[in-house]
Amino acid sequence: MQADHYRPRGRRLAALGLAGVLLAGCAMITSENINDAADFQSDHVKLAVRAQYRSMAILPFENQTDYSSATQYARQSFFGCMAAYKRYALQTLDETDARLASLPRSAVDPAQYAKLRAALDVDLLAFGYVIEQDHTYGVVYGRNAVRVKLLLVDAATGATVWQSEEGRSRTLLGMSFMSTFDNEYMWGREIMNRYNELFRDMIATLPDCTVKPTGQLREKQ
Repeated sequence: MQADHYRPRGRRLAALGLAGVLLAGCAMITSENINDAADFQSDHVKLAVRAQYRSMAILPFENQTDYSSATQYARQSFFGCMAAYKRYALQTLDETDARLASLPRSAVDPAQYAKLRAALDVDLLAFGYVIEQDHTYGVVYGRNAVRVKLLLVDAATGATVWQSEEGRSRTLLGMSFMSTFDNEYMWGREIMNRYNELFRDMIATLPDCTVKPTGQLREKQ
Protein backbone atom coordinates (compact mmCIF):
# COMPACT_ATOMS: atom_id res chain seq x y z
CA MET A 1 0.00 0.00 0.00
CA GLN A 2 2.83 2.41 0.82
CA ALA A 3 4.44 1.85 -2.60
CA ASP A 4 1.11 2.58 -4.30
CA HIS A 5 0.78 5.77 -2.25
CA TYR A 6 4.10 7.18 -3.51
CA ARG A 7 3.72 6.05 -7.13
CA PRO A 8 1.48 9.00 -8.26
CA ARG A 9 3.82 11.45 -6.55
CA GLY A 10 6.78 9.92 -8.37
CA ARG A 11 5.01 10.27 -11.68
CA ARG A 12 4.19 13.89 -10.96
CA LEU A 13 7.81 14.59 -10.07
CA ALA A 14 8.99 12.89 -13.26
CA ALA A 15 6.52 14.92 -15.32
CA LEU A 16 7.64 18.16 -13.63
CA GLY A 17 11.26 17.22 -14.26
CA LEU A 18 10.59 16.60 -17.94
CA ALA A 19 8.72 19.90 -18.25
CA GLY A 20 11.65 21.67 -16.60
CA VAL A 21 14.08 20.17 -19.09
CA LEU A 22 11.92 21.26 -22.01
CA LEU A 23 11.49 24.77 -20.64
CA ALA A 24 15.20 25.02 -20.01
CA GLY A 25 15.79 23.92 -23.57
CA CYS A 26 13.55 26.71 -24.83
CA ALA A 27 15.92 29.21 -23.28
CA MET A 28 18.96 27.83 -25.06
CA ILE A 29 19.11 30.28 -27.94
CA THR A 30 22.28 31.11 -29.78
CA SER A 31 22.72 33.97 -32.21
CA GLU A 32 25.62 33.55 -34.61
CA ASN A 33 28.01 36.24 -35.92
CA ILE A 34 25.80 39.05 -34.59
CA ASN A 35 28.67 41.51 -34.29
CA ASP A 36 30.50 40.74 -37.52
CA ALA A 37 29.87 43.41 -40.15
CA ALA A 38 33.39 44.09 -41.38
CA ASP A 39 33.18 42.54 -44.82
CA PHE A 40 32.66 45.63 -46.96
CA GLN A 41 34.32 47.86 -49.55
CA SER A 42 33.61 51.56 -49.71
CA ASP A 43 34.70 54.65 -51.61
CA HIS A 44 34.50 56.95 -48.59
CA VAL A 45 35.88 59.89 -50.57
CA LYS A 46 32.92 59.91 -52.94
CA LEU A 47 30.35 58.97 -50.32
CA ALA A 48 31.42 61.11 -47.38
CA VAL A 49 34.06 63.66 -48.31
CA ARG A 50 32.56 64.87 -51.57
CA ALA A 51 29.02 63.96 -50.49
CA GLN A 52 27.96 63.83 -54.11
CA TYR A 53 25.16 61.31 -53.65
CA ARG A 54 21.83 62.37 -52.23
CA SER A 55 19.07 60.28 -53.78
CA MET A 56 18.80 56.50 -53.98
CA ALA A 57 16.55 53.89 -55.56
CA ILE A 58 16.44 50.37 -54.13
CA LEU A 59 15.88 48.06 -57.06
CA PRO A 60 14.12 44.67 -56.88
CA PHE A 61 16.48 42.15 -55.28
CA GLU A 62 17.68 39.04 -57.08
CA ASN A 63 16.53 35.83 -55.45
CA GLN A 64 19.07 33.00 -55.29
CA THR A 65 17.05 30.94 -52.80
CA ASP A 66 14.14 28.51 -53.05
CA TYR A 67 11.80 30.88 -51.22
CA SER A 68 9.67 33.16 -53.40
CA SER A 69 9.20 35.55 -50.47
CA ALA A 70 12.93 36.14 -49.98
CA THR A 71 13.32 39.21 -52.17
CA GLN A 72 10.19 40.88 -50.80
CA TYR A 73 11.27 40.41 -47.18
CA ALA A 74 14.85 41.51 -47.83
CA ARG A 75 14.03 44.55 -49.95
CA GLN A 76 11.39 45.89 -47.55
CA SER A 77 13.71 45.40 -44.59
CA PHE A 78 16.61 47.16 -46.30
CA PHE A 79 14.39 50.09 -47.26
CA GLY A 80 13.14 50.35 -43.67
CA CYS A 81 16.64 50.33 -42.22
CA MET A 82 17.89 52.94 -44.69
CA ALA A 83 14.90 55.17 -43.95
CA ALA A 84 15.38 54.80 -40.19
CA TYR A 85 19.16 55.13 -39.88
CA LYS A 86 20.44 57.06 -42.93
CA ARG A 87 19.58 60.39 -44.52
CA TYR A 88 19.56 59.57 -48.21
CA ALA A 89 16.56 60.74 -50.19
CA LEU A 90 14.97 57.36 -50.80
CA GLN A 91 12.67 56.81 -53.72
CA THR A 92 9.68 54.80 -52.54
CA LEU A 93 9.57 51.17 -53.61
CA ASP A 94 6.25 51.71 -55.38
CA GLU A 95 7.66 54.61 -57.40
CA THR A 96 10.76 52.64 -58.31
CA ASP A 97 8.67 49.69 -59.47
CA ALA A 98 6.40 51.96 -61.49
CA ARG A 99 9.35 53.62 -63.23
CA LEU A 100 10.86 50.21 -64.01
CA ALA A 101 7.65 48.85 -65.50
CA SER A 102 8.64 49.85 -69.03
CA LEU A 103 12.02 48.11 -68.79
CA PRO A 104 12.70 44.36 -69.10
CA ARG A 105 13.68 42.51 -65.92
CA SER A 106 17.16 42.05 -67.39
CA ALA A 107 17.68 45.82 -67.11
CA VAL A 108 17.98 45.48 -63.32
CA ASP A 109 21.71 45.00 -63.59
CA PRO A 110 24.67 47.23 -62.70
CA ALA A 111 25.82 47.07 -66.31
CA GLN A 112 22.56 48.80 -67.34
CA TYR A 113 23.19 51.83 -65.11
CA ALA A 114 22.59 54.34 -67.92
CA LYS A 115 19.10 53.01 -68.68
CA LEU A 116 18.32 52.80 -64.99
CA ARG A 117 19.45 56.36 -64.36
CA ALA A 118 17.26 57.63 -67.19
CA ALA A 119 14.26 55.75 -65.80
CA LEU A 120 14.79 56.42 -62.08
CA ASP A 121 16.55 59.83 -61.99
CA VAL A 122 18.59 59.16 -58.82
CA ASP A 123 22.23 59.44 -57.78
CA LEU A 124 22.67 55.91 -56.42
CA LEU A 125 21.32 52.53 -57.50
CA ALA A 126 21.03 49.89 -54.77
CA PHE A 127 21.25 46.27 -55.94
CA GLY A 128 20.54 43.35 -53.64
CA TYR A 129 21.15 39.62 -53.98
CA VAL A 130 19.51 37.25 -51.50
CA ILE A 131 21.99 34.41 -51.26
CA GLU A 132 20.39 32.48 -48.40
CA GLN A 133 17.06 32.40 -46.61
CA ASP A 134 16.35 29.34 -44.56
CA HIS A 135 14.13 28.27 -41.70
CA THR A 136 14.21 24.79 -40.20
CA TYR A 137 12.16 23.74 -37.18
CA GLY A 138 11.99 20.42 -35.36
CA VAL A 139 10.60 19.39 -32.01
CA VAL A 140 13.82 20.21 -30.16
CA TYR A 141 15.67 22.25 -32.77
CA GLY A 142 15.12 25.37 -34.82
CA ARG A 143 17.25 27.58 -37.05
CA ASN A 144 16.63 30.57 -39.29
CA ALA A 145 19.27 32.26 -41.40
CA VAL A 146 19.68 34.90 -44.10
CA ARG A 147 22.57 36.10 -46.22
CA VAL A 148 22.56 39.08 -48.60
CA LYS A 149 24.99 40.89 -50.89
CA LEU A 150 24.44 44.63 -51.46
CA LEU A 151 25.89 46.96 -54.08
CA LEU A 152 25.57 50.74 -54.31
CA VAL A 153 26.31 51.90 -57.84
CA ASP A 154 26.94 55.42 -59.11
CA ALA A 155 24.06 55.99 -61.52
CA ALA A 156 26.15 58.38 -63.64
CA THR A 157 29.29 56.26 -64.09
CA GLY A 158 28.33 52.68 -63.19
CA ALA A 159 31.10 52.53 -60.57
CA THR A 160 30.42 50.52 -57.42
CA VAL A 161 31.01 52.90 -54.51
CA TRP A 162 30.00 50.56 -51.66
CA GLN A 163 29.38 46.85 -51.32
CA SER A 164 28.98 44.31 -48.56
CA GLU A 165 28.02 40.68 -48.12
CA GLU A 166 26.92 39.41 -44.72
CA GLY A 167 24.67 36.84 -43.09
CA ARG A 168 22.82 36.41 -39.81
CA SER A 169 21.45 33.26 -38.20
CA ARG A 170 19.77 32.17 -35.00
CA THR A 171 19.62 28.69 -33.51
CA LEU A 172 17.11 27.45 -30.95
CA LEU A 173 17.77 24.32 -28.91
CA GLY A 174 14.84 23.01 -26.92
CA MET A 175 11.12 22.64 -27.40
CA SER A 176 10.17 24.65 -30.50
CA PHE A 177 6.54 25.74 -30.46
CA MET A 178 6.95 26.88 -34.06
CA SER A 179 7.30 23.25 -35.06
CA THR A 180 3.85 22.58 -33.58
CA PHE A 181 2.18 25.18 -35.80
CA ASP A 182 3.28 25.35 -39.42
CA ASN A 183 2.48 29.05 -39.47
CA GLU A 184 4.03 31.33 -42.08
CA TYR A 185 3.57 34.35 -39.84
CA MET A 186 5.66 32.80 -37.06
CA TRP A 187 8.68 31.86 -39.16
CA GLY A 188 8.24 34.95 -41.36
CA ARG A 189 8.56 37.14 -38.28
CA GLU A 190 11.79 35.42 -37.30
CA ILE A 191 13.19 35.78 -40.82
CA MET A 192 12.34 39.51 -40.84
CA ASN A 193 14.12 39.87 -37.50
CA ARG A 194 17.25 38.37 -39.04
CA TYR A 195 17.05 40.74 -42.03
CA ASN A 196 16.59 43.73 -39.74
CA GLU A 197 19.61 42.73 -37.64
CA LEU A 198 21.66 42.12 -40.76
CA PHE A 199 20.94 45.40 -42.51
CA ARG A 200 21.37 47.50 -39.36
CA ASP A 201 24.87 46.07 -39.02
CA MET A 202 25.71 46.30 -42.72
CA ILE A 203 24.76 49.94 -43.21
CA ALA A 204 26.76 50.94 -40.14
CA THR A 205 29.74 50.89 -42.53
CA LEU A 206 27.94 53.13 -45.04
CA PRO A 207 28.77 56.85 -44.66
CA ASP A 208 25.74 59.06 -44.27
CA CYS A 209 25.11 61.94 -46.65
CA THR A 210 24.92 64.63 -43.97
CA VAL A 211 27.62 66.87 -45.49
CA LYS A 212 26.58 69.15 -48.32
CA PRO A 213 28.83 69.26 -51.39
CA THR A 214 31.24 72.19 -51.39
CA GLY A 215 29.75 73.40 -54.69
CA GLN A 216 26.35 73.88 -53.06
CA LEU A 217 27.92 75.72 -50.17
CA ARG A 218 29.66 78.16 -52.52
CA GLU A 219 26.43 78.80 -54.41
CA LYS A 220 24.60 79.72 -51.22
CA GLN A 221 27.41 82.01 -50.17
